[in-house]
Amino acid sequence: MLHVWLIGGLAVYFVALLALSFVRQRTKSGEDFFLAGRRTPAWMLGFAFIATWYGGNSALISVDSAYADGMSSWWILGGPTVIAVIALIAFAPLIRRTGAMSQNGILASRYNAATGNLLSVVLTLYLIMWGASQMVAIGHFFESFFDISYFTAVLIAVAVCVVYALVGGFRAVVYTEVFQFLLLLAGLVVTMCVALALSGGWDNVAAIAAETREPGYFNLFQGIQLNLSFIISFGLAFMIDGAAWQRIQAAPTPRAARWTAVTALIGFVPLYFFVVITGIASLGVFGEVPEGGIVSTLAAGHMPPWLTTLVFVGIAAAIMSTICTTFNVASLYITELTVKYALKDATQKQTVRTGRVATVAAAVLGMVVAVQLPSALDVLELASELITAGLFWPMVFGFFWKRGNTPGAIASILAGGAFILYGFAIEFGAPLPHFWNDGPARILTGLALSLVAYLVVSLATKPETEKAEAFIATARGR
Repeated sequence: MLHVWLIGGLAVYFVALLALSFVRQRTKSGEDFFLAGRRTPAWMLGFAFIATWYGGNSALISVDSAYADGMSSWWILGGPTVIAVIALIAFAPLIRRTGAMSQNGILASRYNAATGNLLSVVLTLYLIMWGASQMVAIGHFFESFFDISYFTAVLIAVAVCVVYALVGGFRAVVYTEVFQFLLLLAGLVVTMCVALALSGGWDNVAAIAAETREPGYFNLFQGIQLNLSFIISFGLAFMIDGAAWQRIQAAPTPRAARWTAVTALIGFVPLYFFVVITGIASLGVFGEVPEGGIVSTLAAGHMPPWLTTLVFVGIAAAIMSTICTTFNVASLYITELTVKYALKDATQKQTVRTGRVATVAAAVLGMVVAVQLPSALDVLELASELITAGLFWPMVFGFFWKRGNTPGAIASILAGGAFILYGFAIEFGAPLPHFWNDGPARILTGLALSLVAYLVVSLATKPETEKAEAFIATARGR
């Protein structure tokens, strides 16, 4: 009987997504397909921002981590997200004033076309791996509810995401993300309340924690150093994340861009505490993390069918929202490179068609990664380290440091990115020498190499003062 409810809920959800994808559809140009013509209001972009980042890892992995480690697990994803969004509130008007359609355009304007192209390659890899991490999450989530294989579960979710991403481009993504955010919020609140009720209330949870957990279980900063690698890699990566910048660049004005980030911050703070409280509240329900995960087990075994369906669809919506976003943004960078070098005289219609083909390509590549490395948090950490070490310094310093130049930016991207890719090879089993184990050593080393390369090469080569001053003046609205 429960399967009937779940399948029915998914069917209604999928039909609603497709219907929203056709609302006010206008994809006659590249700016329409990738930025919705810069006509979307800030509050809607803010909700889309939340739904983009708040995916399967946030809703599922954070709950299980909080059960084991307590309040400090907030720092795995909640802390880096909030820190990054606070930084983006300051950066948002600068980003929007550049007028670029993508980060490729921003770096090409600040340095040169080759720098923008390198960024596109690194960001595309990052987005494909980020999408793969969400595919892993949705695969295990569906697998825990239905009698289907992990691969089949991933295939079904990805197929639905591809369809509505192809129909309406970024506008469809934004509309569906607002819808998905509301579903997710309802599912999270229900799950948290059920966990607290089944555990006998917060006082009983505190008593169980005192007997079964280490001191400091409720301390937000307990053992924060253990999560340092997540805080650094996720926080810095999120600050320059292509999906976040796309929503900022899609805002009608620089002021609206800032309000997009402010709206996201207002939503993120309670959402990440919802999942932490849910995990802690589950102490009175489970003696250990169940095989299918806390959220899935709570929904399937401790709720009436209609509430189970609400939670199930809400969590699935969050995961699929992020998957679709990675398709759309990755296709933006693939399309820019294709039009620049293979279709130099492409019409707007050909650009949109190329974007749709690129969307499918990103989906296929993401599935390959998801099948080969079925650990969502590992894939996301590796992806975050790649974008952080490869792109952070030239992108951020480019808005402020006039002496930074093209050779320095290219050296920085190559040095940091190559080091992290070396680490990827080791992660996949290559017998290569290395000095780091678990912890922040790998990302800190990659960041240091990237920074040194940017500073040293920029100072050792010819300055590009006129270009730098013009870019910085534009970003600051002068």
